[in-house]
Amino acid sequence: MTSPQTDIKSSLTAGSTPVPSQASIHASEKDIESIKHTVDAVEEPSNIRPADCAFGWIPTLAVMVNYMFIFGASNSYGVFSTYYLNEKFAGTSASTLSWIGTLITTFMLGCNFLTGALADKKGYRLTAYIGTVLCTAAYILASFCTKVWQLILTQGILFGLGASFLFAPSISIPPQWFNKYRGLASGVAVAGSSFGGLWFTAATQAMIDNLGAEWALRILGILTFAVTGVMNLLYFRRVPAKPRKNMLELRAAKRLTFWLVSLESFSMYTGYWALTFYIGTTARQLGGSFQDGSNLLLVLNAGSAVGRILAGYIADKFGCINTLLISLLLTVVIEMPLWMLAKSLAPLYVLCVLYGMISPTFISLNPVIVSNYFDTDVLASVMGMANVFSGLGGLAGNLSQGEIFDKYDKREQFTNTIIFSGMFVLFAGLVVLGLRVHVIRKSNDRRFFQRV
Repeated sequence: MTSPQTDIKSSLTAGSTPVPSQASIHASEKDIESIKHTVDAVEEPSNIRPADCAFGWIPTLAVMVNYMFIFGASNSYGVFSTYYLNEKFAGTSASTLSWIGTLITTFMLGCNFLTGALADKKGYRLTAYIGTVLCTAAYILASFCTKVWQLILTQGILFGLGASFLFAPSISIPPQWFNKYRGLASGVAVAGSSFGGLWFTAATQAMIDNLGAEWALRILGILTFAVTGVMNLLYFRRVPAKPRKNMLELRAAKRLTFWLVSLESFSMYTGYWALTFYIGTTARQLGGSFQDGSNLLLVLNAGSAVGRILAGYIADKFGCINTLLISLLLTVVIEMPLWMLAKSLAPLYVLCVLYGMISPTFISLNPVIVSNYFDTDVLASVMGMANVFSGLGGLAGNLSQGEIFDKYDKREQFTNTIIFSGMFVLFAGLVVLGLRVHVIRKSNDRRFFQRV
């Protein structure tokens, strides 16, 4: 009687091939990613810095500073929105004025499929400097505008386009420099948008009060040119882009993961901005001043800065999809009752703290999810394609909210606007739950409770 070892040895000698088990055939997406990163590390030239090295924090911090100016404009637009709605264009409908803030986000994200591909193909710095010039021009031109349509073209469209050129390379830098601390690095970088919202909000309100809206816009333009112009010099790639024929990374569109992330982004941007744009007006309806509205935006951005860094840290420990799913569901629980039932300013401050800490985690975690399941060297292109849906969501959401506030809430309360916002955030959470199920089903480990 022969031993099992002898049978195996004889079968190999005879030229037969061992049959792999069924479990070994089904490699998980995580296993594939792990193998891909190992192969990439072996194939990388010796002059490429290793992932998780200290040098990676230099371009990451440069991204954080630039995010202050990219997102600071949209996060603090509530100050301009309150001023336009109640002072300069008091007779203009909220839905018309909402075009300005809406188009900042829409063009910043909607044009990302082109600017992201350009960043991968022509280089991060060139793309970023185009953005610096366009954003500066937008501020300066907007300072001379006297009609709403002029502000829509300058402060809305032109600035949004410039922000897209800055945003495309920025979003892909932290994930490519880090593996172990990818969530934390992305959180630190994206927290710059909240820090920018903090001082942008305070500075914008102070400048409007003391110098007027025109000089506020000019000063913001000068600061944008000076600061982002320096930070762009620190935009280093870790992994060079691979040559490719197509401008767009069309292979991504063949994967369900891409479409689920895109649908989640669309839903979140549809419902997310309601509080940012209307918290100042809510404060006014409850007897507060313009300064109270500005203070609420400050609190919202302060909570957001803490929340984005904390979310990145938690994601590294418990999984980015798990963290994102919980944060979206908690956002609905927090936003709807606190905003809808507020009778004084105190609940609004509580709302801004909690909403700021929990709701914007999708901004920092979506790039991490994409970088976990797609090649790092095409990250700007893939995120750019996904951000098209984010831009469409921002367009549809902000315009719808303005229309709902005018026609159904009669500019007297926000009940219908809040329901609209909350339902889209809830739907985004359900999409992330679907993404989680999809990732688990593609893996060997089918346990529901696991780190993903």
